[in-house]
Amino acid sequence: MKILLLLIFALAMKGNANAQYFSSHAEISLVTCSPGSELYSIFGHSAIRVKDTTTQTDLIFNYGVFDFGTSNFYWKFVRGKLQYQLAIQRTSRFVESYRAEGRMIKVEKMRLSREEKDRMIRFLRVNYLPENRYYLYDFFYNNCSTKIWDVAEEHVKGGLEFDTSVYDPQSFRDLLAPYLASVPWARLGIDLLLGMPTDQIANFEQQMYLPDYLSRNMSHTLRQEPVNGAAALLEPERVILERDPAKSQFGKPLMGPVTAFSLLLGVVLLFTFLAGQKVKRWVDAFLLLMPGLLGVLLLFMWFGSDHQQMDWNLNVLWANPVALAFVFLALGNKMRSAGIAYGVWLIFLVVNLIGWHWIPQDFHPALLPLLLAWIVRGADRVVPLCCPRLAWGDRWGFLRRRLKRDAF
Repeated sequence: MKILLLLIFALAMKGNANAQYFSSHAEISLVTCSPGSELYSIFGHSAIRVKDTTTQTDLIFNYGVFDFGTSNFYWKFVRGKLQYQLAIQRTSRFVESYRAEGRMIKVEKMRLSREEKDRMIRFLRVNYLPENRYYLYDFFYNNCSTKIWDVAEEHVKGGLEFDTSVYDPQSFRDLLAPYLASVPWARLGIDLLLGMPTDQIANFEQQMYLPDYLSRNMSHTLRQEPVNGAAALLEPERVILERDPAKSQFGKPLMGPVTAFSLLLGVVLLFTFLAGQKVKRWVDAFLLLMPGLLGVLLLFMWFGSDHQQMDWNLNVLWANPVALAFVFLALGNKMRSAGIAYGVWLIFLVVNLIGWHWIPQDFHPALLPLLLAWIVRGADRVVPLCCPRLAWGDRWGFLRRRLKRDAF
């Protein structure tokens, strides 16, 4: 019995020590980090800082950590089943890692009562326990920034209200665009993967899935119960680490997708009017392999993953597995059947092109020259099936023979 009492007393003392780990002078701040030079860091980062000069404690509570050692890591990531976790780091170590990447760090202290600080710190410590620290990541609705807003909203007494004077209604997709301007090929890939849910307008609170918007919108959030006469939730920002552009920016690609695909359209036109049927067959098989395989991927991400932002992806109008039917038939030298398969796919392409501005999803502008290239090749494939005398190849051959005869 004495041993049991001693154990209970020791546990109570340990719990009390944990509760007193931070003093009444502790400060809780929003930490915002500028974008980095890696794709995973291009949207920036957010964290919570707890600093206590009395106990000489300065920690970062970071909701943006994942473990590469997780079993089936990439498969879970693709299917939207990867768990992120809350981690605690010394602020000095956190700052040094960002200094090495040349990224800016700013802090904005939260205006909180002593009771709110205690509750928030207690929550963070409990949330860090092994059984609580993991959460299912969602890029728009459950990430390193939205978790911080959830913590603040839950622990501020009396509630919060927004000063929406800075609110600019934009879709989730449009909010991403400025961050991807320096990486046009990455923007193309992201635009292709994201479906119609991404084109919904994000409200004031939903915009806070991006760290910059979390900082801006929280700085325009007001307490219904002011602290020390001030209603603003955040105090003015203070930069603790300046950005180093030489380390934190992407290199410019040789050409962007719009230019590259426009050149491809020119090459396709040359092949259409100059190449023979055997060459065209291989060109078409190459051109249609990409949309066919991409269509399989988009359908898998739509139906086989938990990424809700990839649902209802209307890029499948052109990135369609029907294109693979042409590839297999053309390589099998079944050209009539291949032409019919291309004709079916051509219908989807034309519908996509006609409905470009009416379909409720934004398409990347680089797709326009691609669609035109495929439509040109489709016309060259389908027209001979319907009216052989109008085939471009026959008309070019006739003109070439005519010029040869006139030369003599």
